[in-house]
Amino acid sequence: MINLLTSPKFITITIAVIAILVIPLTIIEVQSQQNLKQNAEGILWVVSQAASTTCAADGSGANIATMFTNEESRNASTAMNVTVKDNQTGKSVNMGSIAGGATKTNTIRTGKNALNAGTVTFTLTWTDGHSGRDSRTASYKAINSCIPQPTPTPTIPPGQPTPTICPTLEPVKNVHIICPNCQLSPSPSP
Repeated sequence: MINLLTSPKFITITIAVIAILVIPLTIIEVQSQQNLKQNAEGILWVVSQAASTTCAADGSGANIATMFTNEESRNASTAMNVTVKDNQTGKSVNMGSIAGGATKTNTIRTGKNALNAGTVTFTLTWTDGHSGRDSRTASYKAINSCIPQPTPTPTIPPGQPTPTICPTLEPVKNVHIICPNCQLSPSPSP
């Protein structure tokens, strides 16, 4: 038996079997694993995002308007959960689930009257729960003042009478004027 394992014929057959069967099977297995990995990574977080600043119409301060587009193809495995956080104020909003091919907008209400130029960070996870997490950033411009300006009121210098608004007059109707000196006196008889 020892002679069989060390014989040149056995060693040659063993090497041939390894070369013909084991190496190709190993290569096929490695390629299969690479294909699985590539398919799993086929969803690449293809997105676009933007941010801009405005003053709130109600005078409550600076707002950051955010927009996020999930540019993946539309299917169940490409929907993303998205949250966006302002890196300057720490304020954030949850944009919820955004399906492939869909766009959502949201507003971060900072409560600040001014903001320096800054960035927001979008954090992405898959809605269906498969593994993976990513983030993207978008820049916004500074906004110097969101303090509401008071409405100017006219001022009257001291000692001046307060102006009054005169009513619009209408035409006079049914007025009779009696003039005591205008009465006709009887003329003297001749």
